[in-house]
Amino acid sequence: MAETRHPSTPLWQKLVFWPLAFLALVACNEAGGWIVRSTGLPFPGTVVGILILLVALLLIRHVPKPLRIVSVFLLDHLNLFYVPAGVGVLGYLALVAQDLWPIIITMFASTFLATIAAGLAFQWMSRRDTETGAGDE
Repeated sequence: MAETRHPSTPLWQKLVFWPLAFLALVACNEAGGWIVRSTGLPFPGTVVGILILLVALLLIRHVPKPLRIVSVFLLDHLNLFYVPAGVGVLGYLALVAQDLWPIIITMFASTFLATIAAGLAFQWMSRRDTETGAGDE
């Protein structure tokens, strides 16, 4: 993406604000993990961390430029985060083979549900943009 390259941004800003933006992402993740551990909530701390980040961004009503740049960079290189998981699966291949059918069914069901959720979210946002005229820019 072209958004990851910003030649007009001074080097000192890159060295200061980009690590701070990454630190903000890590802080939200860790805060979510701490909340889940201390309250015993039945879902991952990462989900709570994402919700913390979402609430913070909704409160300030925009995504700061350094946070956007760091997020785009991480999303552009998301495939690298799957390498450790793939190695872990290979390490437990015998265990995975025992439960192969439940894993396959769960993968297909979750993909199907995620696709439906994404489609509904897209339709909702598209309708909202049409009603507010946000798509006319």
